[in-house]
Amino acid sequence: WSRSRDCEAATPLERTRARARAYVRSLRAIYMASFVMSAGATASGTNARVSTNARVSGLGFRRAVAALPRVTSAPVAKSVAPSAVVTTCGKPGAKAKTRKSAAKRYKVTASGKVLHRRPGKQHLNGHKTTERKTRLSGERQVGRAQIPLVKGCLPYLKSKIR
Repeated sequence: WSRSRDCEAATPLERTRARARAYVRSLRAIYMASFVMSAGATASGTNARVSTNARVSGLGFRRAVAALPRVTSAPVAKSVAPSAVVTTCGKPGAKAKTRKSAAKRYKVTASGKVLHRRPGKQHLNGHKTTERKTRLSGERQVGRAQIPLVKGCLPYLKSKIR
């Protein structure tokens, strides 16, 4: 005896999951049928309208959305370049101070890369292999998302962080 996903004997969790899958399938079918921009909206530059009778043939959902032309209402003027934005600590207009804990944790190379120590080698090292401990000894580069935070904590660096 095997349970079908929609049968009465299924558990409440299975029934809920089956309903959610059916709902997602129906939404996907609606979106796939209606995700083609009308030519009038693209030409006039107004808000994008979607024609309901057109179909996106052979494309997956994400590719169909990515293939849509982007319509912008007006160009937006940028006041500050994204690379110039620095997250600072403290009150605006106050003197910038170096966070000493960050200065001890990060090292900036001559080329502007920010390095940090790898975690996992402070204690409980007896059961770790020599190869693993050697690998954890090295430094690695800080990720791109963390660079603005490091710049804010270290305002007076002699070399520029890139």
